[in-house]
Amino acid sequence: MTKQTNVLLLTALLALTAQPLSAATALETALPLLQKNRRTAAENQQVLTVFRTAKDPDTVFAAGASLVKTPPAKAQETALLNLVMRSDDPLKQTFAAVILTSMGQAYDELSPILQEALTGKDPALRAYAAGGYAFINPQDDTHASETVRLYIFDPAFAQRAMNQLATDAKQQAKFLKTASTAEDAQLRAAAAAWLGTLHTQDAAKQLLKMAKTEKDPQVATQIATGLAKNREATLDDAVKELRRNYNTPQATTYALALGFMTGNAADALRRGLADKNENVRINSARAAAYMAGVLSNPDAFTYSSDRTFDIGLLKSLIPALTLRAKTGSDAEKTHAENALRQIEKLME
Repeated sequence: MTKQTNVLLLTALLALTAQPLSAATALETALPLLQKNRRTAAENQQVLTVFRTAKDPDTVFAAGASLVKTPPAKAQETALLNLVMRSDDPLKQTFAAVILTSMGQAYDELSPILQEALTGKDPALRAYAAGGYAFINPQDDTHASETVRLYIFDPAFAQRAMNQLATDAKQQAKFLKTASTAEDAQLRAAAAAWLGTLHTQDAAKQLLKMAKTEKDPQVATQIATGLAKNREATLDDAVKELRRNYNTPQATTYALALGFMTGNAADALRRGLADKNENVRINSARAAAYMAGVLSNPDAFTYSSDRTFDIGLLKSLIPALTLRAKTGSDAEKTHAENALRQIEKLME
């Protein structure tokens, strides 16, 4: 299970301390099974049993989300319909309806339950409800932004739901663009994460546009990774933005993006470290530090096709960083020294 698809389950686990001991134990016990990428029919039946019998909301949510990702066998359709019709637990009713749509069962009778959930305060539940609603009412794109939010929790189900709403790639891009300008930071983060996977000129332009104004750190991180995934179209623009005041959130976004670009940005950073503009030099040092962090991560292969080669390119920046640490301003010295420490940790 990828980090993105794992967010909901991990969030539920972090909430254990706020739950009664019996509820915490139930979720803690079930979590390894819920997180499995592939389950046998018997294991999926176990998850369904957890979902049906759980009393605490966190376990219901985690089991329900897991069953959306890996739907139960068609033979369980009746059991889920019974939950929809007879359960006095709105959360179970909603997730049972969403699970049914993930199985391809788009009953009109499920619409009222999903519509009710779409008016609730829980953004994660609204997102799942929007995904299910799209299968039943593909002509109604009122909740398209909530479908975009779903990408944070279950990218595959979000894409399936979006395929119901969007008649073509152009319309999908329109929905993502709308979400990318929302007041809700989580929506913007979801839009940025999704845009980063499209590898189109329009998606790259929208990410660059977002980067110019975004101040929320979590959204900015998604923008940075999206820019890195589309580096062929964004590298030059990100390099130009190194001239921004290094104290601004936007400068951090571009430096982080260049860090995620790993070896592809090494030459630009080498030039930046020798630039006449102090902001360029400082931001280049910051990007080098971020690059060291990316390459030291176990998931470095996500951003580097050849980690060893890219580490070599990063190490080639050491002389320029050492010079900045010795001769630069106080701010330059601070950031250059930090980059050198990060590179040293990487080589340990």
